[in-house]
Amino acid sequence: MQDHHDVVVAGAGHNTLVAAAYLAAAGLKVLVLERNAWIGGGVVTREMTLPGFRHDLHSTGHMLIQSNPLILHDELGLQARFGLKYIRPDISFATVFEDGTRILTYHDLDKTCESIALISARDAEAYRRHVESSRQVVPMIVAGLFKPPVPFGNFMSILEQSRQGREMIGMMNMSAFDIISATFENDKVRNHFLKISSEAMSGPEEKGTGLVFNMLVGFMHSYHGGFPQGGSAELCNALVRCIEHHGGSVRVNAPVSEVIMESGEAKGVRLDDGETIYARKAVIGSFHPHLLGQYVKGLDPYIVDQARKTHHGGYSAINTHYALNEAPVYHALSDLQQQPMMVECIPMNFEHFRREFDELRYGRFPEHGSLVCATHTNFDPTRAPPGKHSHFMYAFMPYDLADGGPGRWDEVKEEVADRLLGYFRKFTSNMGSDNILARYTESPLDFERSSASFQRGDISGIGRYLYQFLGRRPTPELAQYAVPGADRLYLSGPFMHPGGGVIGGGRATAVKILADLDIDFETAIS
Repeated sequence: MQDHHDVVVAGAGHNTLVAAAYLAAAGLKVLVLERNAWIGGGVVTREMTLPGFRHDLHSTGHMLIQSNPLILHDELGLQARFGLKYIRPDISFATVFEDGTRILTYHDLDKTCESIALISARDAEAYRRHVESSRQVVPMIVAGLFKPPVPFGNFMSILEQSRQGREMIGMMNMSAFDIISATFENDKVRNHFLKISSEAMSGPEEKGTGLVFNMLVGFMHSYHGGFPQGGSAELCNALVRCIEHHGGSVRVNAPVSEVIMESGEAKGVRLDDGETIYARKAVIGSFHPHLLGQYVKGLDPYIVDQARKTHHGGYSAINTHYALNEAPVYHALSDLQQQPMMVECIPMNFEHFRREFDELRYGRFPEHGSLVCATHTNFDPTRAPPGKHSHFMYAFMPYDLADGGPGRWDEVKEEVADRLLGYFRKFTSNMGSDNILARYTESPLDFERSSASFQRGDISGIGRYLYQFLGRRPTPELAQYAVPGADRLYLSGPFMHPGGGVIGGGRATAVKILADLDIDFETAIS
């Protein structure tokens, strides 16, 4: 069977759906093919415990994408026309400690500083100064996030021209730990910010993570994070509605096995069952760098080898999803009129928290672990049957276990989930077995199985290291989304600039393709 489209897209993660939606809005006939029976990649909401309980299997809080013109200016009408609605709680997240104390991070900087001051007035003032400094560089960072990246050397040369830029280069080469330990004096405050930095899936003492901390605190108070009503997947569902509105289509259960190459050009794709689908203008593949050579034959061996050598983040994670009778009651938060969007449960001891990342590095379960939690039904009752609650709990874990490797995860994941639940009970008053209706657990190995973009359970695709940043992500040769030696073939996914997480990076892929087709981006989507 043969079929013809302007653009064929392999993979229906949120990045490729964003690229497809922009191209469809520009008037191109687009077909998206997804190997799973569902769409979304890491932006997925499914009923995994009991009927009516909707769980975000991977991503849940959407912060960085709020700065994307896709959402900020609603360029494609996802919010005005295609049903996407964000819920944005006042308290973005809270850090709670075993002694019942807390730090609340509001979108509002003043309220955040007031919360920090209850633990350390000096650290509250230090945080204010740090955020105000970070906010000054946020516009420059945002300007480069959603279009093809500037070559790395050029970017550094631009930064060298100003004092602020030179300071930024210093931060980029430091660790989050370097900056945080020098800026703040209280161990609880330090742990609070180290945990924020570690969400980039690199230990906060890794050199090159300093920019992550500075960028995140600037973004938190510049853009109001939230989550889609109905579940994280509603972002992808709105994108599909946009694609279909503009004449495109999305197929599930359609695994792509290879790109059809003729005389150095990508002509289309072949599915596992032998079906061939041709593209007149472009093929987009969500092909992880480690798998690029499997999908595209005949590439320069150097290109394939460098892609295969890209490095993963320092650790993966385990997700546990609960169907509950009651929402968790936190000792440290029971007086709040509105609960935070996310809750971090972490150790108070500075050394204990630091050692968590040492244990992850050596493939061991952290003795003093930390949790990220969200009870979405506190804000969105559509995610559970009336009066019930869905709960999300996430913890860092190694992919490659020291005792048994990744294959052992199938054996131990429920035992690990039990340990995490035991730790969570230290922070809550009502998480006994009588409150728990069902649980579903996903290990780092399960992450890898769910999406080919999550090799070794890395939900960021590849590590967010300085040498895999901007015009070097995933490699200098592939950073502009086009694949050398395979004309009309483009890449999109968390392993490309601007990186993993819910950020809508496919917009940059669409910018590149439209430019190559001599189509003005702004005119095409207006």
